[in-house]
Amino acid sequence: RSFGAMQRGLEAFAKFVPRDVVKMMLSGVMSRKSLMTWRTVTLMFTDIVGFTSLCEAVPSEALVGLMADFFEAMCEEIVATGGLLDKFIGDCIMALWNAPRHLKDHERAAVGAALEMQGRLVQLHSTWEVEEIPAIRFRIGINTDAVLVGNFGCAHRINYTVLGDGVNLASRLEAANKFFGTVALVAEPTYRESLRDYAFRFVGKITVPGKASVLSVYEPLYCVVPAKFCSSGSRVMSSVNDPLLEDLTTEGSGTPAASGALEIQVLNSWRLISKRVMDELTKSYEEGMREYIAGNLAAAERVFGRAIASAPEDGPSALMLRLCREQQGNAQAGWDGVIRLEHK
Repeated sequence: RSFGAMQRGLEAFAKFVPRDVVKMMLSGVMSRKSLMTWRTVTLMFTDIVGFTSLCEAVPSEALVGLMADFFEAMCEEIVATGGLLDKFIGDCIMALWNAPRHLKDHERAAVGAALEMQGRLVQLHSTWEVEEIPAIRFRIGINTDAVLVGNFGCAHRINYTVLGDGVNLASRLEAANKFFGTVALVAEPTYRESLRDYAFRFVGKITVPGKASVLSVYEPLYCVVPAKFCSSGSRVMSSVNDPLLEDLTTEGSGTPAASGALEIQVLNSWRLISKRVMDELTKSYEEGMREYIAGNLAAAERVFGRAIASAPEDGPSALMLRLCREQQGNAQAGWDGVIRLEHK
């Protein structure tokens, strides 16, 4: 009985402290000083879009249930890919990979989790629709960097977490989605280590508030191989029996896809579109970005116009088309094509 009570106590404790941290505490390797070390990790921040308005529209009791379902589904994907749930910050989730235990391919694990989380949210939407609960959206920022990992706090309370400039950048990338109209953005170090398994779109060269350095940022699109972190939830819906595809039409056809002839579908701004259309959109968008960075704004405008024609609700294409029109004649000497974000 004592052993059972201890086991139940540990299980309960693991709900307040990450399971891997609990194991390290029990093994005796955890001390305030020994874990304050530098390590390269992959970091993720998520944030719900329009949470303040959601709080006004949904009764508090219903909101608690809604957030519980959301956090449960999102955290399942984080943990399933080897991630550590660091903390909830209001409606925000902070997670990391490669600490406290080492994880090979932690960059790809985080990207896989981000895509799976989007698939899970689409599934939740179908449940919430039946219950007449408003659909919610979220944004994700991911960065890989060396940060300080360990126990931080004071004599009254200690938290196992991470500190460093790379943490701040992951948060800034989450916020940058609002500007571009994307769901997820990853920094170049994460992108470079994930190229083998995932398709990306180069979104642009940016600076974020509080940092002068220029960053290349990328949008993860879908899984390209049947690898460890890829599954049907990774924004590639290839099965004609997938419940996410019921009653949906193949983008551009206007009619329900015939059984057995369904094109592979991927998510774009929370809408399923043909993978073929997504690939063509990515090709056109990246061509437009090359022209934009080179200062050829008239040529870039034409290309972005072609991109938006193929996917009218694509946020980045709409943004870049507007920027090209606003900045015609400004691409003079010193033009670098960098998009400078001024607000968090």
